[in-house]
Amino acid sequence: MTTSILRSESSSESSSSIRTPKDIGASDDTIQAARAIYQRTKSAFERFDLNGDGGITGDELDQVLLSLNVETTNDERTALFYHLDVNGDGMIDFQEFVEWYSDAAWEAQSTSDTFRHLLMSRRTVNGFDPNHPVSDEVLKRAIECAIAAPNRSGSEPWRFIKVGPDTVEQLQVLNARVIMAGGDKVISRQQSKPLLPDVWTEIPGWCVVTSLRSPDDPETELKDFRSTSCAMQNFMLSMWSEGVGSKWTEGPTQKTEQFADLVGIDTNTEKVVGILWYGFPKEGGLLLSSPSMKCQQRKGVNDVLNILP
Repeated sequence: MTTSILRSESSSESSSSIRTPKDIGASDDTIQAARAIYQRTKSAFERFDLNGDGGITGDELDQVLLSLNVETTNDERTALFYHLDVNGDGMIDFQEFVEWYSDAAWEAQSTSDTFRHLLMSRRTVNGFDPNHPVSDEVLKRAIECAIAAPNRSGSEPWRFIKVGPDTVEQLQVLNARVIMAGGDKVISRQQSKPLLPDVWTEIPGWCVVTSLRSPDDPETELKDFRSTSCAMQNFMLSMWSEGVGSKWTEGPTQKTEQFADLVGIDTNTEKVVGILWYGFPKEGGLLLSSPSMKCQQRKGVNDVLNILP
């Protein structure tokens, strides 16, 4: 469908008898997106047609591939050129270029739309399915994404600690002691059902995240904390992309030395940023489409964006 629309767009510039995109049953949104890609394709063609003769030569195709960060051998470039030069006239004309380049542009646009949807659809999950654990491979992929977070100094301040069920049981016992010692002040900060189950091991995945401490350099410690926070967001987005929900949680128990001892943290060199709970949602399943999971957005773009001259 997309190629047909682009073909009709390119043909319509030279002939009024060619069918329009409407004639082939395309929706308005599809037509608008296709026209934008067509304009990008046309601009790209004009940019790479260095001598302006209306066609792209083999040398000019090399520049196209370099601009797309496509690594090829000489044989591969030659084969591609002959594949694209459909009429065999020794150059790739605009119509031949449209067929190839627009498909790549459309795929990039589709990837962008999917990524934006992933970002905007992610939300905190409070209820997890205890009967379907998340594999360690999913966890490792999430951490791989996490450690790709912005970290200008290159300090890599983060550490991720997967907490198993035996340790989770010990953490729940510790939490009860902390509540007992802290009284109402601690209770008011403690999550309860349905946000926190009676049996903590019903939460399938636990990952403690720490960040480096810099007691003599609070500015560096703050920068590292920001990087670790970005890493945790990447972690949750990666989980979300695989149908796994997550929740970033923190509380008074995490700040105790007993907690640090249980999970193997040296509080002289690192501090807990939070615990990431993760698991398949009780509601919504892999499609994550349950209306009850949708959060209400209070502000729009125009409410938070200021544009200065």
